[in-house]
Amino acid sequence: MTGPERPIAAAWLALRRSADSAARDRAGWLLDEFATAPGPLIVFDIGAGTGANQAYLQPRLGIESRWVLLDHDVDLLNAPGQGDAERVLGGIEQLDELVAARPGERLITCSALLDLLTVDELDTLAAVLARHRSRALFSLTVDGTLELQPGHRFDADVAAAFNEHQSRGGRPGPAAADHLASRCRQLGLNVRQAETPWLLDGDSAALIERLLTERADAAVEQRPDLATVVGSWLADRRRSLSTGSLTVRVGHADLLITP
Repeated sequence: MTGPERPIAAAWLALRRSADSAARDRAGWLLDEFATAPGPLIVFDIGAGTGANQAYLQPRLGIESRWVLLDHDVDLLNAPGQGDAERVLGGIEQLDELVAARPGERLITCSALLDLLTVDELDTLAAVLARHRSRALFSLTVDGTLELQPGHRFDADVAAAFNEHQSRGGRPGPAAADHLASRCRQLGLNVRQAETPWLLDGDSAALIERLLTERADAAVEQRPDLATVVGSWLADRRRSLSTGSLTVRVGHADLLITP
């Protein structure tokens, strides 16, 4: 797992934290798996960022847990406010060795990461789960759906260009959760999947503005011929946002994988 093409900004991670928590609460039943698990649980958090996944999961697991945070960005790993954890600079390429060196009840997790991985990295992740018989909880993988109300004639064009952008460089992008689920089932693992969409309205105006802008930028990068179309779409969407009439549903999937 190499670092992202564009470093993930701590400000973006902070901006999305409330929406992430609300989305994950819709699939709280996935955590029932751990209600009777013996502790302590050793948790490996891939792409840990500023620690939002640990902050959300640790108090909800219901059992003692020890955390190993992996990330390619040393600044994010050392950001203020991180919980108690072992910090490792790296990612999936270190995971097999790290898990093997820490026997016991283990959970491998990540949040908003799978769609950034290549097919090879996803297959490596599945192989690690099968080899070590580890549980896994992978949250908030985008599934390619973006629903905005009221609708706009260019919604489909922007969405298609953005999803193409997410699928570059050997990445399945919006199909990442389905790919990993299929590979894990082939390896004899159990997979449960839940929808965890962002449901946003005017109370999330700053997040929506950032979301729309970044989607527009990615769409134009992928399809420069759509620059005029995307510019018109973004201007109209910003007007709707300013009047409080825009609502947004961003599709995500959570996966619980068990031996």
